[in-house]
Amino acid sequence: MRSSSIDEIKEPSRRLLNLGRKNISQVTPILGTWGNVARSLSFFAIKNYVICLDDVERKGTGLPLKEVLGLVSMLKEQRGCRIVVILNEDELESDRPVFDAFKEKVFDGEMVFSPSVEECAKLVFTDDWEHSKEVTEKVVRLDIKNIRILQRIRRVIETLLPYVEGKDEALTRQLIHSSVLLTWCYNSRESTVPSYEIVKDTSYAALMMSSGKMEKTESQKVTEKVLSGYGYRDSDEFDLHICQFLEKGYVVDDDFVAMVNSFQEMALKNNHSGSFTQAWGLFHDTFADNEQELVTTLRQRFLDGAKWIHLGNAMGTVRLMRELGHEDIADELMNHWIEMAKRESKEFLNPQNAFLSSESVDEKFKDMARNAYFSEKSMPTLGDAIRDMSGKNGWSKEQIEVLSNATADEYFGFFKSIEMDTDLDMYIKTCLQFGSMTSNNNDDEHYKKIYATAVVALKRIASENRLNALRLSRFLPKDSS
Repeated sequence: MRSSSIDEIKEPSRRLLNLGRKNISQVTPILGTWGNVARSLSFFAIKNYVICLDDVERKGTGLPLKEVLGLVSMLKEQRGCRIVVILNEDELESDRPVFDAFKEKVFDGEMVFSPSVEECAKLVFTDDWEHSKEVTEKVVRLDIKNIRILQRIRRVIETLLPYVEGKDEALTRQLIHSSVLLTWCYNSRESTVPSYEIVKDTSYAALMMSSGKMEKTESQKVTEKVLSGYGYRDSDEFDLHICQFLEKGYVVDDDFVAMVNSFQEMALKNNHSGSFTQAWGLFHDTFADNEQELVTTLRQRFLDGAKWIHLGNAMGTVRLMRELGHEDIADELMNHWIEMAKRESKEFLNPQNAFLSSESVDEKFKDMARNAYFSEKSMPTLGDAIRDMSGKNGWSKEQIEVLSNATADEYFGFFKSIEMDTDLDMYIKTCLQFGSMTSNNNDDEHYKKIYATAVVALKRIASENRLNALRLSRFLPKDSS
């Protein structure tokens, strides 16, 4: 009867203990100071369990590895538990000597799991993914085996790929190439992985140039070695947008789209420039009798890529056509280029922006481009030109043209319109400086006219009253009081 009563007491206790063992994390906050007792009771109830300790190398610094191994040994020998410990030996760092010293006493056996980088990549970059082969090649080159990082690489690429769909193939290649490296560097903390900050913020070219000037850090040495082998030179604007996505976790659509469009424009320019340059090879790189092929190819490449052909090169192409007797094609290309320049940017037409050699100048083209430039260009007012030139050592042809074409009445109106401007002296000096100036580009007549016209206007102001005469006496010539 007595033993029966004891069994009746024990059974509910066992059930309570089992309940507490399974739900101790939820029960202990309610128990308050008795929580520690409950946790101790729960620990003592652990017997004949199968226990897995994963990522042991990531334990906190306040938990010595020796204590972890002691716990494993106690649970095995005193509680009859079977324990599996999963860890990355390469990341044990300072704990490695402790692990090597005690593993034989603690563990009955070891199993090394070391899949190849190809096997790891195949788990993430499956054959049904369009970019599997290309991404796998990048991953293998960097020897990335961490599955979580490989999964993040795929997510980054899949998120950003829609932004470059339908664009030049070079953008897709750069997106994949940069995303693999940057995602790996951003998410990994291993000492053998390049520093994310160096890859993102420091030009690889600058890092190379620093060689011999100062001692490089270990991080810089690792970064230099990996980037050199991977073929990554430095981070441009495209790469920095990938970094922004990694750091923020989302894409700023408008900014990313604008950047992609800018790089698309650059890619098209490079493609057409290369194509146009290759066409000129038919002239420079052979003595074959290929005039028809040369004319046909140059004409087509010129028409297709006029937007990316510099004025000097455009003029040289037109001159070649004239010298070969194809006046109609020469005029066609000239007119096509000028109309394009009017649409795209009037600065394309500015002869000052063209590096023209005597062999490439086509006078007809040059005159038409110059006329189109000045007819398309909105000339500054007299006041704007003087204000902009004041305090500077140079000026543009347009400003000289405005000042030399202005009348004395216009100068008079400008000076009289100024009220309480501390730069008034500077405006006067800007106009009068041309009286003692000579030019190497046939602008002497313009300079003389600017000076003479400004003096007439200032003399008129000086003649208005004694006060203005005194104000201008230090600027005007002695005989102009």
